[in-house]
Amino acid sequence: MRTIAGIPSWGAVLVALVLTALGATVDGLVSGVPTWGFRVGFVAGVALAAVLVRRASIFTALVQPPLVMVVVIFIALRLMASERMTITLIKVVNTFPTMVVGTAVAVVLCVIRIFAQPLRRSAPDPALQHTHA
Repeated sequence: MRTIAGIPSWGAVLVALVLTALGATVDGLVSGVPTWGFRVGFVAGVALAAVLVRRASIFTALVQPPLVMVVVIFIALRLMASERMTITLIKVVNTFPTMVVGTAVAVVLCVIRIFAQPLRRSAPDPALQHTHA
């Protein structure tokens, strides 16, 4: 039986979401605003997802960083502060440099994996082939 190395695409999204949310939670408990814990959690989450995802599902790790970032930061800011929606949205936009760094790290890791682990077609299982004579 052939096994597929790595986690499925939904697992990669979950890894990135959980680590990013964990960093935001730490910041919320310590300072009340998302700062370094959120940034480190985000970059670590998307990087770990890029490394752990199955090779066939690597596209997910390439496109997820901005989506994970916006969802977690928006929710975190709404929970941490009682500001108007406009102020929250401005703070979301201010996290753009962190999103660029996390996305760049994920893309570099995914590109390395694409070249280091090219997709291969699986050979047919000899046990399943029938010989017709």
